[in-house]
Formats: sequence, C-alpha cells, structure tokens
Amino acid sequence: MADRLHAAPLTATRWPGVEIRLLVALQAVAAEGSFSHAARKLGYTQSAVSGQIIALERAVGARLLDRVRGARSVELTSEGRILVQHASAITARLDAAQAEIEALRGSPRLRAV
Repeated sequence: MADRLHAAPLTATRWPGVEIRLLVALQAVAAEGSFSHAARKLGYTQSAVSGQIIALERAVGARLLDRVRGARSVELTSEGRILVQHASAITARLDAAQAEIEALRGSPRLRAV
C-alpha cells in the first residue's frame, strides 16, 4: 500500500502556494461576480476573500480577475477562466474522495481502527 502512495510523482510543486481554500475563494468570486457576495457565501469578510485572491494570483503568477475601480463586480481573465475550470474539477474530486472515505467509515471492518 505504501508503494502505491508514492508511485505517482509530485507535479504540483511549481505552484506550492496554491491551497484548496484559495481555489474555493476563486470559485465563489467567479460564481457570485463580486468579492462582497462571495464573502457572504463563504462566511468571510470581503477583505479576507480579496486577500485570498491576491495570494492565489501571486502563487500562479497571473492576474485572475479584472477589477474595475469603483465597480462592485469583477470578471475572470482568460487565466482565471482556465483556473476556475480546473478548480471545479479539483474540488469535485475532493468531494468525491470525502464521500468515499465517509462511506468506508460506515464499513464494519474500519470501525475498529
């Protein structure tokens, strides 16, 4: 089992600062169209969401959102659209993994662990 865990090479090391919470923040801003609406949806402050997006942009080395000064809405850049698509796939896979693990926890053979 341990051999299988280490069989696949780690390829995400070029973006070590990319965290799941940052991808979720990007998804929320993209879905809601604004930092304030995304913040309400996530239960954060607007400044926290803004900080997460800035951190994500620094980690990937690209501007992900077009911000219009004085306007409340934002739009994804081309890079942002690409990353949102991948973020959706990543979070869907994590949700699936969580569901599978929770289903296994219900199995009698894993309850003793």
